[in-house]
Amino acid sequence: MAFPPPIEGDGRQPLSIAPAIERSVFCVECGREGPTTDGLCATCFAKRHPLLEARAHLDVSRCARCGSLRFREGWIRSRLDEAIPRILHEDIPIRWPYEAATFDYVMKPEDTSNLRLEVTATGRYGDLRQVQTFRTRLRLRPSLCDVCTKQRSRYYAGIVQVRAETRVLTRPEKQRVRAFVEARMGRRAEGSEDFVSRIEDVRGGLDFYVSTNTLAKSLGRDLAKAFGGTATSTSKLYGRRGGKDLHRVTSLVCLGPFQVGDVVRHKGSLAEVVDVGPITMLRDLGSGEVRRFRSRDLRTAVAVEAERLEATLEPAGNGTLVAVDPRTGFRQPVRSSPRAGPGRTVVVWTPEGAYVSSLPAGSSKG
Repeated sequence: MAFPPPIEGDGRQPLSIAPAIERSVFCVECGREGPTTDGLCATCFAKRHPLLEARAHLDVSRCARCGSLRFREGWIRSRLDEAIPRILHEDIPIRWPYEAATFDYVMKPEDTSNLRLEVTATGRYGDLRQVQTFRTRLRLRPSLCDVCTKQRSRYYAGIVQVRAETRVLTRPEKQRVRAFVEARMGRRAEGSEDFVSRIEDVRGGLDFYVSTNTLAKSLGRDLAKAFGGTATSTSKLYGRRGGKDLHRVTSLVCLGPFQVGDVVRHKGSLAEVVDVGPITMLRDLGSGEVRRFRSRDLRTAVAVEAERLEATLEPAGNGTLVAVDPRTGFRQPVRSSPRAGPGRTVVVWTPEGAYVSSLPAGSSKG
């Protein structure tokens, strides 16, 4: 640490790192008797060595889109009340010889861009505790952070394409995929430059344009894991910058061939798909048993044309039931076991018969 030169003619030496504290002497400045630090009482020490130099105003850039604040190390998302102590530390340096300081403040908003701060700063020099109060105005300057600037320009480095095997994504599937991506981006780390610049609803699925190749790969893997699909990535050279090749990564996420509500024939039995994801759950329409399968275990499963509707079950003799289509009056034997009782219920209507379903009414086509 560099020390200021001694003041010529007064015969005193500069302050040392370790303060000399005397308990019963006179202040060399005002003559007051009592404890001194480096020959000065607390009042004279504060006059000669103020804790800080207050400023009339502090200017901080705030992103107009995301609310991030600009600090020395970059843009950071933070609540303003939590960021003020950090702003004070960065913009109001503590003066020598104090080691450190803490700030307490009272904030009074003047308008949407200006806040009046009443600040109490507390610092230490050895055992001496110094307190200094001041007022300042915090001025929030509208700006755009680096991430929002790129988003505004629709910048992207990678693409995540979400498709389904042998079919197109349904509207509910697209909604679930969008919600998953939004939640995933909402959990990104503070200061992360990951973002989705745009989403395109294309024929067969969705395309997500993302800020980094790393995000394209990780988001593709997460989607595949969450929705029970596969993810593959390819890289393509698209330019050079600063003597380095620039590559663009495309991650293709392929979801399984089935969706919730589909009726499939698997190993000779009819089943309805009740859940999809890393594990696909099939409910056997004959027995009602629910079984869990990995995607690779369903490669031989075949979709079956069927319709799910609310029908009336009526006794047919010998303890059996028939399902009556309320629209046409057509009757089908109920083949579910255990059999349901008479009344209205949702059934899966197939050429082979009617089966009691565990899902809401609605069409399902293989």
